[in-house]
Amino acid sequence: MKIKTSLLKVTGCAIVPIAVAGLTSGFFNPEVNAQPTAIAQNVNRDEPLDVTLNQRFSLANSLDRIQQIRGALNSFRTLTERSKTALGQRVISSVGNTEPDIQTLGFTNWVGAVEGTVRGQNYRIKKLEFELAQKQFEDKQISQAAFNQKRTAYQQAQREFQNFVNSFRIAD
Repeated sequence: MKIKTSLLKVTGCAIVPIAVAGLTSGFFNPEVNAQPTAIAQNVNRDEPLDVTLNQRFSLANSLDRIQQIRGALNSFRTLTERSKTALGQRVISSVGNTEPDIQTLGFTNWVGAVEGTVRGQNYRIKKLEFELAQKQFEDKQISQAAFNQKRTAYQQAQREFQNFVNSFRIAD
């Protein structure tokens, strides 16, 4: 799979908390991973740990939150533009992240880098899980159905990441 070097540079630098959320559903599942609590013990006392790790930190939830962040940044851009005449450029500039290049180029590139990181991590995880399943299948440790499930998940993650990479454009 060919990936533009510039995308790798951007996504490789975007290791932020939201990217961690994109690991993948089931990664910390106690039935799969024997020691999920070695990583996190008390994320939120109002939410069971398995809910936090398997739902809040799932790929699907991360992608939904990325869309929310994109929407919030677009709203901030609109609010900034509409506020200029009432507040004046000096006040607007003092807020931070109100420069036109930040709001057009920066916002677009930042969110895209995080989404690329999340999708790339999911692809790499699914690839590794498939490679493990190949070995397990050869050693007769898993069934054909389990092997097929891992292959399908890998192929889907590969398609989704490739589609993202093909559609991603760095704003400059």
